[in-house]
Order: sequence, then structure tokens, then C-alpha cells
Amino acid sequence: MNGLRRLWILPLALTFAAPALAACPQALAVYGEAASAAEIAFSGPLSDADGMQHRFRLSFAGNGVTMDGVVMMAGEPDRPWGVVLHQCPEGDATGAEIAACTVWEGPVYGIESDGSAGWLPVLDASHDASNSLLLPDFGAAVMRSQAWMAKQITSVPGDVFVLKACQE
Repeated sequence: MNGLRRLWILPLALTFAAPALAACPQALAVYGEAASAAEIAFSGPLSDADGMQHRFRLSFAGNGVTMDGVVMMAGEPDRPWGVVLHQCPEGDATGAEIAACTVWEGPVYGIESDGSAGWLPVLDASHDASNSLLLPDFGAAVMRSQAWMAKQITSVPGDVFVLKACQE
């Protein structure tokens, strides 16, 4: 009977814990990836002036490696397109320099608690953060990066990041 009670209490506890994160806007969300302890922290609301939908910082716990990320509308059809950069030159950079410091780029999907997937919510205060993010082939891209080759990152991240906090 005691084991059955624990099985019943766990979903109940998760139900009461979820609303605090459910009200978090996408622009303030923080996500974690379990295998590498990598974290994505969005940078807050942006102005429409720079054309970016979101900016974020990606960090790898334990080794101090940080990467910069942006989400913009791009592609055919137009959709949220993410780019993760590591140690790009400051100021004006050539296309070759940007290509050399690009770790990953691709579509960014939001995954909801019911398992449904869609595009990451764009810059809009009315959209709550997705429960998880899917960055297709992110782990494989990290393994091709300069940070991996220099052994600055030693644990391969997965492609799914789970909502863990809100920066409010």
C-alpha cells in the first residue's frame, strides 16, 4: 500500500510544481540538458530593432565554456532558426569568420507536456515558455566544434533541453 501511495503522490507533486514554470514567458526561460549539464538561458525581451526573436546564453557546467545563441525567423517557409556561436570575433566579421565560430544552426522546436511539438514561440509576451526545446543534431554539432576538439567540452549534450527555471 505504501508503494501505491508514493506512485499517487509523485504525479500530484509534479502537478503543483508545474504552474510556476508554466507562467514563464519564453524570453525568460532557462532550460537544462541532463547528460552534459548544459544550460540555455534566454536573455529577456528584445526590441524589434535587431530582427532577432530571442537571444540566449548556452553554458556547460563544470568547465566554464559559454556560447552565444540567437533565434531569428528564416528559411522557406519562414520559421524560428537558431544559431549557436562560440568565440566569434568582436565587431565586423567576415562570412568565413562567422562560419568558423558557428557551432550549430537549425530549426528550434518547442515540445509541450503532452508531447506535441511546434515552432519555438516567437518574441511575444503572450507566449509561455515551451516545456522542452529540441535542437536537432545539436550534440553531433558540438562534437565537430572547436571547443570539443580542444577538449574544453568533454560530455556530449543531447538535443533536448527541459524547462527548469524562470528568470523573473
